[in-house]
Amino acid sequence: MKTLTFDEIPGAIAELDRKMDVLLAEFSSKPQKDQDYLMTLEELRIYLPEQPAKQTVYDWIFKRKVPMEKFGKKCYFRKSVIDAWLANGRQIQ
Repeated sequence: MKTLTFDEIPGAIAELDRKMDVLLAEFSSKPQKDQDYLMTLEELRIYLPEQPAKQTVYDWIFKRKVPMEKFGKKCYFRKSVIDAWLANGRQIQ
C-alpha cells in the first residue's frame, strides 16, 4: 500500500470516483429486453399490461394462478415463464 502525500489526495479521490462510477454502471444496468431474469412482485405488477394491485397478485399466488419461483419466503417471477403464461392466455401448464 502506497502512502499518499497531501498533494496526491485529490488525484487519488478522482481515480476512486471514476472507478466507482464504472462499478455502479455495471451493477445497475438494466437487463436486456430479451434477457431472461427474475422479477420481484413489484416488477411483475409493472410488467403486466393491466398493472394489477399488489393484493390481486397475492391472490393469484395463493390460488396458484401465476407461475412463480419461491426462494425462502420471497416469490419471484421468471420473465420467460411469465411471457409464455401471457401468450398462453394465462393458463398454467
